[in-house]
Amino acid sequence: MTLGQKLKVLLKDNSMTQEDLAEKLEVSRQAVGKWVNDKGMPEVGKLVQISNLLGVSMDYLLKEDYKEKNVSEEKAISNSGYYVSQEMLDGYLSYSRQNAKQITGGISLFILSNVFDCFEHNSMIMSFLYWLTMIAGIIIIIWHFFQIKQYQEIKNERLTFDEKVFGEFKKQRENRRKKYAVLIIVGVVILLASPEIEHFLMIYFGQTACNVFGWVADTVWLALIIWAGMSMHIDSIIIENTEHTPKSGMKRYRWIYMALPFTVVAVLIGMITNAWSPYAPIIILFCCLLVTTCKLLIESRGKDE
Repeated sequence: MTLGQKLKVLLKDNSMTQEDLAEKLEVSRQAVGKWVNDKGMPEVGKLVQISNLLGVSMDYLLKEDYKEKNVSEEKAISNSGYYVSQEMLDGYLSYSRQNAKQITGGISLFILSNVFDCFEHNSMIMSFLYWLTMIAGIIIIIWHFFQIKQYQEIKNERLTFDEKVFGEFKKQRENRRKKYAVLIIVGVVILLASPEIEHFLMIYFGQTACNVFGWVADTVWLALIIWAGMSMHIDSIIIENTEHTPKSGMKRYRWIYMALPFTVVAVLIGMITNAWSPYAPIIILFCCLLVTTCKLLIESRGKDE
């Protein structure tokens, strides 16, 4: 059987029309018609979606001599969870990390814009750069959250993997966690050491150099922590949904409520002892709350769709 013939049978077995399939795949009705009539071939990403939607394997769709008896076996596997192939897993990880880069970059530009406001003789050029950088950061963040979201099934459904694929992913995840832990440690070190360096710059180079370094340091350590935290969360979604232990919305973000009293204490310590800039913990909490709120809105939007 050709791909088109198999699609006709599968659509009938699943009580779906070509219009239904086109809507779920976010393609045109004409594109599905070409596939069904063997006048075109879906791209790999769409084939993966078709295999999950119709409960069959990629092998069944692509191999004309694939034995029909294997279809029932593949459906049984599919019914135990949303099947994710190696290609789909790689696509999800690449897509999610790109999103993390956009969020981190947008927040970093927003904070870094204050560097141009540090100079005593604030010229027209500096003012222009200040507003340009700040607006660019805001636009990146807004543009990111209004894009069409992909791989929502991986985030919301129970997942099923080939044992080899999932085992390899867990090994790579452990290696990545070590790297992310190092990034967080580096970020904390920069946060704690920057006040002393600022004091040194104040004495030998003046207030402007001190202020510029302060904003650059805040941008760097905050970007490291946000990037590492979001990256670890990306991997944890796969583990939680595969092991069928997804957290509730309250438990998933309970760290926000735990972070609030610690932030208040950190601000008080900073104000009393001048150990570090009091605004630093506030920036952390604000950015974390911003990212978390946006994530909740996106997840709610994904479920509604």
